[in-house]
Amino acid sequence: MTDLAAAAGHSVFFAPPLRPGPANAQAEQFAAAHADGFADTDAAAQFLRSIHMPASGRWAFLNNGKAGTSSARRLLFRLEFGVPLTTEWDMPQDINPDSVVHHMQATGWILRPVLALRNGPARLQKALRIATVRHPTERVLSAFDYLCQSHDLRHSWFAADRLRMNATVGFDWTRHPRTAEGLARFLAYVELTRDKMGSAAIDPHWRPQIDNIRPDIYRPDILGRVEDMPGFCHQVADRLGHNLPDGFAAPKANSQARRSDRADLLTPANRHHIGQLYAEDFGWLGYDPDQPS
Repeated sequence: MTDLAAAAGHSVFFAPPLRPGPANAQAEQFAAAHADGFADTDAAAQFLRSIHMPASGRWAFLNNGKAGTSSARRLLFRLEFGVPLTTEWDMPQDINPDSVVHHMQATGWILRPVLALRNGPARLQKALRIATVRHPTERVLSAFDYLCQSHDLRHSWFAADRLRMNATVGFDWTRHPRTAEGLARFLAYVELTRDKMGSAAIDPHWRPQIDNIRPDIYRPDILGRVEDMPGFCHQVADRLGHNLPDGFAAPKANSQARRSDRADLLTPANRHHIGQLYAEDFGWLGYDPDQPS
């Protein structure tokens, strides 16, 4: 083995991930340990799949959609492996233009979900637990635009939600995308989904962040804010014992161009509805519902 291979070989996974049987048993044990937190084993398994760790076990990152996750994962790759992520990987089933950062765990080599790690929950408790959050109003606007983009592309992403919106709240995909009326119907759909099926059934891109992160269970050590990504980058690097390079800039990935007319979507009624639907997020994170960033 060359010196370079010997130095780098410990950084990735080489042993196979847990097989489905043991992984499911691990989810059952996790659900039993948090009996008030999950409706069933599937819900616990879904949660454990949303948290990814490297082979070193030094940190864990929980995906919270539309909250800077692509940029955060690029940072973590650099800190873990000492090099920028330059691999290109076009995933036709993914509308995220930076899809490679969200599929590193699919290889089973670079990252793995906690569910696929032997003694995953125990390893999670020893790791630096990281997540990112965003002003709930800005996140809703971004998620709504992302949903509309999936329709523009006629993509399979969110297709079931688009169909249900069409059927349940009369969302007309020829007239309502990126309009105040469309946002009102989208919010009504989110509320309907929550009331009929529970928060776990809401897509994680617009599910309340408190229900994605589950701070009572995951207990993040670092909760980065999209509004201060440079501060987040330096905090993570410091906790992991790294110095960022001189002139380092927070990586920008999957950043949608901010539409100048987004403010037009925030009618008083829509702003009030967002405040109601995401009240727990506003309270937990301390964002002001009347002052989007």
